[in-house]
Amino acid sequence: MKARTRHLPCVMAGLRNLAIGIHRQAGHANIGAARRHTARNHPRPRTTPGMT
Repeated sequence: MKARTRHLPCVMAGLRNLAIGIHRQAGHANIGAARRHTARNHPRPRTTPGMT
């Protein structure tokens, strides 16, 4: 996804880094597999340990 509007690229990069950090904190070694697993069921990110 290319986002070239004002601050949007920085925001998207921050959100991507947040998602990667959450997966690493949850103990996932393969971030790509963890993202695909989470993408299959949208409520799943709320069940990550430490998140409410």
